[in-house]
Amino acid sequence: MTFSAIWAVVTSFRPDGGLLDATAALTDQVAGVIVVDDGSGAGFDHVLDALVTQGVTVLRREENAGIAAALNAGIEDALARGCDAVVTFDQDSMVEPGFIAALVRAHGHAIDVGLRPGAVVPEYFAGVSQVHARTAEGTLLARHAIQSGMLLDRSVVEHVGLLREELFIDLVDTEFELRCHAAGLASVAAPGLVLAHSLGRQYERRLFGMRVSLPGIPPVVTLSTPFRYYYRVRNRVVVNREFGRRFFAWTCRDTVLEMLHFASALTLARPRRALWALYRAGVRDARRGRMGRMPRELQEMAATISWSARPVD
Repeated sequence: MTFSAIWAVVTSFRPDGGLLDATAALTDQVAGVIVVDDGSGAGFDHVLDALVTQGVTVLRREENAGIAAALNAGIEDALARGCDAVVTFDQDSMVEPGFIAALVRAHGHAIDVGLRPGAVVPEYFAGVSQVHARTAEGTLLARHAIQSGMLLDRSVVEHVGLLREELFIDLVDTEFELRCHAAGLASVAAPGLVLAHSLGRQYERRLFGMRVSLPGIPPVVTLSTPFRYYYRVRNRVVVNREFGRRFFAWTCRDTVLEMLHFASALTLARPRRALWALYRAGVRDARRGRMGRMPRELQEMAATISWSARPVD
C-alpha cells in the first residue's frame, strides 16, 4: 500500500533553533509539515516566524493544553488538507533521510502479511527497542510505542479516534495504543529504523558519596521533570482501570515497573513529602475523575522539588 499524501505534525513548546533543523529534515520526506505551538507565549516568535518562512504551517495555541490536544489539532488540520496518513513528532526528534519511507514500507508489509496495522513506529526510539515480538513472516510487532515518529493511517484515526486530550501528558500514547489493540489493530515497527530522542535526564545513584553499582540496580536513573509524576501516577490509574481487565499481563507488568521507578524517584526527591503529595494527588484525582491540567497549587508544589543526585553529562 502507498500513500498519496503524508503530512508531519510536530508539537512545540518554547522551541529553540533546533526545531528549524528538525522540520527541515522532514520537508523533503512529506507533503507538508504542521507545527503546533502549545502556548509558548512571548519570546518565541522569531522561531515560529522562521518556520513559516521555511514553508511550515504553524498553528499557535494561546494556552498550553497538553500534548494530546496539540497533536490532535495538527492531525485534524492535516486530515482536512486531504492527507491519507500523518506522522507525529516531538520538537526535539530529528529524523534521518528515508525515515518516512521506512515507516511506509513497514506499514505495507504488515498489510501484505494479513495484519491490520494501527501505529507504525521506528524499531528504536532513543536507543531503546520498541519491538515486542516478531511474526513468522518477519513483521516486527511493537509495544509501548512512543508517539514521536508514529505513522497513523487516516483510516486508523477515523476508526479508533484521536488522542485522549484529558490525559494532558504522559501515557497518552499508551492509552491510544491499548485502544488500537482493543480494536484489533497491531503496533508495527520498521526494521532497523532509529529515531534519536531524549527521554528525561539521567542521574547517578550515589550512597555516602560513592556511585552505587549493585546487581539489579543500575548506576544511573532517568528522571522526569517533577511535575510529570502527578500525570504519570494519575494516568496510570486511569489506564489500568479502563484496560487492566482486558490486557491484564500487559498493564500489570507496566504497573510493577512504574511502582519501582516511583519508589526510586521518591528516594531522590527533596523534599520527599512534596513528591509523595503529588503521588497521592494523582491517585485521588484519578479516582474522582478529575482530569486535564494539574491544579495550580500542585504545580507550585512540584516546582519546589529537586533531585538529590548528580546529573550525568
